[in-house]
Amino acid sequence: MKIKKVDDKPIIIHAKSKPKIHSHEVKSTGIKGHNVYSVKRSPKIMSATTTTQTMGKGAVRRRGKTTYRKSTIHQNQEKRRGRINQHNRNIKDDKKTIKTKNSSIKLVGAVGANVAANQMEGADEIRDASMIAYGVTRPMTGAASKGAEFFRQKSLAEKKRKIKKVESGRKLSRRQIKKTTQKVAKKTAKDTAKKVAKETAKKTAKVATKVTTDVAVTVAGTAAVGPLSPLIGIAAGEVVGAKIDHDDMKRNSRVHKIKFFIDKMNSQDKQQDSFFKLLKDLVMNRAAIPLKKMALAVGGFLLTLILLISVITVPVVTVVATIYNSPFALFLPPLEEGDTVMSVTTEYVANFNREVNTLANEHNGYDSGEIVYVDYEGTAASPSNYYDIMCVYMVKHGIGDTATIMNDMSKDWLQDIVNDMCSYTTSSRTETHENEDGTTDSETILSVNVTLKDYRDMITEYNFDEDQIELINEMMSPENLAMIGYSGGESGGGSGGGNSVSSLTNTEIEAIVSSIADPTQKETVSFALSKVGYPYSQAYRDTGNYYDCSSLAYYSWKTAGVDISFGGATTAAAEAQGLDEAGKSITETDLQPGDLIFYSYTTNGRYKNISHVGIYAGNGKMVEAKNEAEGVVYGDFHNGSVVMYARPNK
Repeated sequence: MKIKKVDDKPIIIHAKSKPKIHSHEVKSTGIKGHNVYSVKRSPKIMSATTTTQTMGKGAVRRRGKTTYRKSTIHQNQEKRRGRINQHNRNIKDDKKTIKTKNSSIKLVGAVGANVAANQMEGADEIRDASMIAYGVTRPMTGAASKGAEFFRQKSLAEKKRKIKKVESGRKLSRRQIKKTTQKVAKKTAKDTAKKVAKETAKKTAKVATKVTTDVAVTVAGTAAVGPLSPLIGIAAGEVVGAKIDHDDMKRNSRVHKIKFFIDKMNSQDKQQDSFFKLLKDLVMNRAAIPLKKMALAVGGFLLTLILLISVITVPVVTVVATIYNSPFALFLPPLEEGDTVMSVTTEYVANFNREVNTLANEHNGYDSGEIVYVDYEGTAASPSNYYDIMCVYMVKHGIGDTATIMNDMSKDWLQDIVNDMCSYTTSSRTETHENEDGTTDSETILSVNVTLKDYRDMITEYNFDEDQIELINEMMSPENLAMIGYSGGESGGGSGGGNSVSSLTNTEIEAIVSSIADPTQKETVSFALSKVGYPYSQAYRDTGNYYDCSSLAYYSWKTAGVDISFGGATTAAAEAQGLDEAGKSITETDLQPGDLIFYSYTTNGRYKNISHVGIYAGNGKMVEAKNEAEGVVYGDFHNGSVVMYARPNK
């Protein structure tokens, strides 16, 4: 038997090669010129890369060769956007290639471990032991990591709770209230006003019951968007305040009790607290809340009362203070006892009149004396500008000042005005009188010529502005003068005339003039009657809105076509002089409607000292413009102090 020997094959150990990790390098991009990119790739494909180099405008060198690439500067927007997007996608893909997953690393590690284990004996046992150890420890490591994570989250939550904890009571910050208000306001913004009010009321009631700070803040926030927000906010604040006071009371009571207990733990000689002291502190602590409420209630009531008084009195005080610093203070009660504007004016005018009367009565060196009120026209026997003086003084010195307080300075001011408005001069004349026996006597007369200026004269002399003129005209109105005692008549007498009428209707006027036969006289009387009720004014006598006695007579006859002026003057004395010289005078028995009646109430130096005129209307009645208080009136005829009768159309 032939045995073939077979060569033993050598044992070959096949070892696996180490795994290779392939990675791609990130493409780097550099900008060499405007809109020209140069891309450098990895060494493996370097040969496939074309490097561009800008040589000039549009020229590019490629491997020693100069080529020209199309410029991308003026390409349309779509191409540029496409290229940029493609470039961004390339960069994104490149970044993805270098990301390694944990699973891949683990797999590579396992492969490496298997390769190393296969090179030694007991590789399977080692691998099995590793897998068992991994399986056994995995729950433990997972639990440990989960536990650590749990405690970490718990710690963070505890810190968050401490940070977010709202400080209750009076230390509640405005910022937290604002945030809570905004949060609740956003939550309830979609609700209607009615629903919000309803929900607010419910939450307020809940606060009143539970008395918790958080709910009170919620109520205040909800009320911010409701129609009852102010009241509800106040209610919520009261509830929170009550809760804070109650908590403070309980806390203080507990502290007192603890201190008492600790004190009783000491030895007898070291104890400082007592049961009665503890009881007193607890009672006072509990009584503090109702006492505080009582104080707040009383304080609120007093504050409300003060505010109410202020609301009522402050405007009144302001108005009164304003009036007392104006000329109209003349019509208010005096601010202090003693001298007033009226009393001092009365004194100064009386001094002036006394001096004038003394001169006229004593008439030293003359046979007689007289007082002449120069150019006076009116119905008073003793004319006076007493009220004019006071009103002029107040307008001149009472704007922005309490001129009614009569001190030395204000008295000097008033005296200056009296001197400017009341003055006199003296003159003399000689008159010859024929006696019954045919002899004559001469008499020397001292005339004291008194000039009394009214407020209209002082407007020009003191250069009053428009506001001052308006003020003094208002003060001199009959309504205001009546407040300081001016009743319409002037001191020393008046024209009389009872049953005066201040207005007439057209029907009444027609009934009065229906019996007048002469058309000129009828038209004259009709015009005069139509002006009954018009105001009196010498300054505005020619405006058609105001009349004095002589202007009423002049315009009444002028309307009928008769001019009664004399030498261009239309005063009562001038009209009487012109008619008398023209032979138009008549007797009382010849009186007819339209005739003029001239009066003399005082010596004024004019023709026959005439100072007033009226128009006879028939049936014992007459029309006349009397004074500032009465104006034009229709009343009974009076024949006292009549100097002359005249008929202009005679």
